[in-house]
Amino acid sequence: MKRKFQSVVALSLVMAVSVGLTACSTTKEEPTKSGSNTSNTASVTPSGQVKKGKVSVMVYDRGLIPASEGTYDNNRWTKWIQENAPFEEVKFIIVPRTEAPQKMNMLFAAGEGPDVVANYEDMTPFISKGQALEITDELLAKMPNYKKTLDKYPALQKLTTVNAKRYTIGTVSPVSPNHAAVIRADWLEKLNLPMPKTPEDLLAVAKAFTEKDPDGNGKNDTYGLTLNADSQRVLSHMFGFGNPEKYAVVDGKLTFVWDRIQDWLKFTKQIVDAKVVDPDFLLDKGDKALTDFTNGKIGIFLTGKFSQLNSPTFANFKKANPTAKLDTFDLPATKYGTFEGYINGGPSAVGFINAATKDPDAAARYINWLNDPKVSDYLVNGPEGVYKKRDAEGTVVVVDPAKNKIEYDYATDYSIIRTFDFNLGSAISPLANEYYNSYLKSSDPVLQEFGDLYFKMAQVVNKPDAIDPRKWQQTLPALASDTLLKKTNGTKAVDDFLLKALAQPNLTAEKAIADAKELWKKAGGEDVDAFYNDYYQKNKDKMLSPEDFKQLKLAPELLPSAKKNSKIK
Repeated sequence: MKRKFQSVVALSLVMAVSVGLTACSTTKEEPTKSGSNTSNTASVTPSGQVKKGKVSVMVYDRGLIPASEGTYDNNRWTKWIQENAPFEEVKFIIVPRTEAPQKMNMLFAAGEGPDVVANYEDMTPFISKGQALEITDELLAKMPNYKKTLDKYPALQKLTTVNAKRYTIGTVSPVSPNHAAVIRADWLEKLNLPMPKTPEDLLAVAKAFTEKDPDGNGKNDTYGLTLNADSQRVLSHMFGFGNPEKYAVVDGKLTFVWDRIQDWLKFTKQIVDAKVVDPDFLLDKGDKALTDFTNGKIGIFLTGKFSQLNSPTFANFKKANPTAKLDTFDLPATKYGTFEGYINGGPSAVGFINAATKDPDAAARYINWLNDPKVSDYLVNGPEGVYKKRDAEGTVVVVDPAKNKIEYDYATDYSIIRTFDFNLGSAISPLANEYYNSYLKSSDPVLQEFGDLYFKMAQVVNKPDAIDPRKWQQTLPALASDTLLKKTNGTKAVDDFLLKALAQPNLTAEKAIADAKELWKKAGGEDVDAFYNDYYQKNKDKMLSPEDFKQLKLAPELLPSAKKNSKIK
């Protein structure tokens, strides 16, 4: 029998700014190491904790903060952190989200990397270069809040331990949608088309959306689907491989899956050759696809723009297309299996400590503070009743969407490192079911409609046998500098070549893959393959597996008050 989310009793957390944030007050304060940035004058937080030491922390710039709120390093949320964190100063190092890897590399190369990195990037290159501090048992002991989560979830232990050493900070969260296939259900109805279930169906529907005037304006101005970078990744998952890694376990070996890449390329070239996508897709960094979809010119949107933090995308779409209906669907199965797009949740690596930090203890204390359930709850939900509130069913619901858009929506990245165990003892946080239930409990019919869409997306990703082929790669080991260089050069050469191959109608997928293999071999990629497979053979029992994620999946459940507003039959 499938497990279902349980209704959560309303929490009685007092979330005023003066809330007792006692992450470190429950444990003895550790003295800072000599040479650390400390002040001779001590101060205290509102809860009575002694402020000592300084720490710098990475934060993304997503371009979402209104001018009235300040900047990403100086706003209402950073001021709250400054006041309540047990530090003399918390300095925020801003990294543009769209250029994060490049900016991070520049900062670390210049010796200006933050003490605590909180991000969603691939962290193995920083580990390989010795830029991530090993989290020893001694250092972990100074993070008792984080250690509780680590002890509770064996999958997180696997994720953050490579070659018997820890370098990353992780979290475990409910499995929820990230990348999804969103489709114009009203166009399907108008053209009397079924929901696509196979790759051939997907192409046929895209062709009809392109050629049969689904918007009824008498113009040839629609495209079947998107093929920007996001969409290419979703399609690669359909064939069972992710990015940046292109490996899978085949016949007991960790293998670079050239056959899957070839089939992906063949199918994607069919999409291009059928002219069902914008011919300028190679130039699209994501904005044009989003704009075209929002304006009602795209039938199938393969994207990560409908995660719970991006409901404004849906609102903008409905504003431009009031009578349109959206739905989602499982990625079509291929001969390699049934897969899904990128998922949020499960065990995730979300940060590391800079190996060059002058005060490792301060970095550890900051991570520990963020993992206090009360701190995490505040940074995720804000002061009780201002942006969100808990109802009698335990769901966090939005109080004022207009206010949130200005004061709250930009602040998600201050809590990348956090605990999800807000209710102090449950197996999985109530956040697991809050998103779709909270939208459906809104009085806004647009948010209610989005709640139904998000609920369906949650159903897709929580199917036990659907696998995100990218997730396992988080337990691949860091590479030695020479091997890392081979991998970096080889991956770039292969990716650049495959992208160009999409736009060359006379280049077959077979010939393209043969040429790509030569580029990989020339860069030394076969040495990378051999190293990874050797590591897998010796450590496969310690690496993440689909089973680890299956155990964290839960069948979504609409709560009674949300069900009243749902249109799902």
